[in-house]
Order: sequence, then C-alpha cells, then structure tokens
Amino acid sequence: MARTSADDTTRLWEGVTRAHNLMTAALEKDLVPQAGMPLAWHAVLHHLAEAPGGLLRFQELAKVSGITESGASRRLDQMIKAGLIDRQSCPSDRRGVYAHITDQGKTAYKRAHTVFVSS
Repeated sequence: MARTSADDTTRLWEGVTRAHNLMTAALEKDLVPQAGMPLAWHAVLHHLAEAPGGLLRFQELAKVSGITESGASRRLDQMIKAGLIDRQSCPSDRRGVYAHITDQGKTAYKRAHTVFVSS
C-alpha cells in the first residue's frame, strides 16, 4: 500500500471539509424556506423517526447527531417549543429522559425529508 504524504492528507481533508460545507449550505438554503426548519432539526427528526417508537435518550440523540449534550439540550428545547418533539421520562431510570417525535414532528419531518432528498 502506498504511503501518502502529510500534504496529500491535508489536501484530502480540506477537500472533504469544503464538500461538506458546500452541501450543508445548499441543504440549508432549500430546507429553511421550503420546509421551515434548519438542517440540524431535520437531522434530529431523522434519528427519532428511525428509532424504535420514535424514542431516543437525550445523550444518545446528541451522540448520533454529532453535537454536545449542552448543544443538544438547547436544540431540543427549541424543537419542544415548536411542537416537533416532547420529553418522556425513562421508566427504568428516573434520571433518564427520552426525546420523542410528535405527530406534528413526523409530518414536518416527511415534508423536510422530501426537500432534503430533492436537494
């Protein structure tokens, strides 16, 4: 296997980062006006829509969404206020809290995901 130089690795990393930033900006440009939500909210709703029962523990949702727990808390609070998700306590662990996608959240996710896929 050929070895790559540090310069090649750096160029590759810069290219991946640039592509990610361009894709994110393009998706945001479409999602916000057409679906009424930012890409970050779509990601949260996607993970919840795919989870069994539409439930994920806050910590797990933060992990799969690639955000800190404090960042997830702020984001989820905003989404709760918008009626897209709600909090549910964990019956087996009093300290545990689940995020749960609401019916309104499912509808919003379907609309946003259509925009996401077509972008």
